[in-house]
Amino acid sequence: MRATIKRKMAAVAALSAAMLAMSGCGGSSDAAKAGSATSGEVNLIAYSGVWQDQYNAAVIEPFKAKYPDIKINYASKRSSAEMLSALQGQKNSPTTDVAIMDNSVSTTGNKQGLFEKVTPDAIPNLANVPEKFRDKDGYGPVAMLDAVGLVYDTATFPKAPDSWNVLWDPAYAGKINVNAPPSLLGLSLTAITSKMQGEDYTKGIDGAVARLKELAPSVQTFAPNPDEYQNVITGQTVLGLGQNARGQFYSDQSNKKMGVTFPKEGTVYQINTVNLVKDAPHSAAATTFINYALSAEAQTAFAKALFYAPSVTNAHLPADVKARVVPTDGSLNIVPLDVDFLSSARDKWTDTWKRQIITK
Repeated sequence: MRATIKRKMAAVAALSAAMLAMSGCGGSSDAAKAGSATSGEVNLIAYSGVWQDQYNAAVIEPFKAKYPDIKINYASKRSSAEMLSALQGQKNSPTTDVAIMDNSVSTTGNKQGLFEKVTPDAIPNLANVPEKFRDKDGYGPVAMLDAVGLVYDTATFPKAPDSWNVLWDPAYAGKINVNAPPSLLGLSLTAITSKMQGEDYTKGIDGAVARLKELAPSVQTFAPNPDEYQNVITGQTVLGLGQNARGQFYSDQSNKKMGVTFPKEGTVYQINTVNLVKDAPHSAAATTFINYALSAEAQTAFAKALFYAPSVTNAHLPADVKARVVPTDGSLNIVPLDVDFLSSARDKWTDTWKRQIITK
């Protein structure tokens, strides 16, 4: 009888151990909740080009060194809109785990049920993200910040232009590039121009559209190729819209042939969020990656590599880097971009540009 009881107790213990081992597997909800997976893989979708190169060197490679048993598969897209389209196509059977994209687009993804909510229990470093950089409903937080700037040829402008009105100066007609919507750059220019015209863009953009129609004949291209920075560096254009981070990087790469500045009328933040895909196939490893992406180590490294401002309070930048990333302390004149509004107005604004502004 005692032998039988011992055998039964041993069987129960073995079953419990097996269940505990299963709970530690990479795809389980318990592991995802703990955010402590040290093996598996992560399918990441994020930006292409120089962003991918620098993020890979500053964040992904150090992550892989820390977690050698987690494989990162990087799917690159030129824009957040392309990422959203890819995720929409996967909605019923996701293959992506993590998406890093502009918050005006991730907000749409949140509304469409593409992303999971996250907590400090799963992602401990979320505690270092201040409330203003967290999603009010608990979805993916801000991972890094930048702002839209005016990029310019430093030979043409030895002193940086101080106003967006320079785009309308007839002296530079045919030498301007503008990224049209759905690019965030074009959407941002719409909001900035609306403010310059004394409008509340959430109520109407008639004044902005009229002003942008005046600009259109001077624009050489609404889809810069190869991109808005190289166009200025090669002399194809002398003015354009760009983002501060890439502008700072390419300014260095071009031996200061190109500069980037924030005009006095204000600018718009370009904010990237890091998002856990709903029903992600590798959610446990994904939360481990997101937690690392929000670490002071990763945030500082990426700021040094590509001049994005960190979103966490415990990242400390060298003075020379801090001077070139976008300030987040209120010192920059920011035109608030209502992302909830923009997520619903994006298609309408894009259509308005196509029908009324881009006439060639």
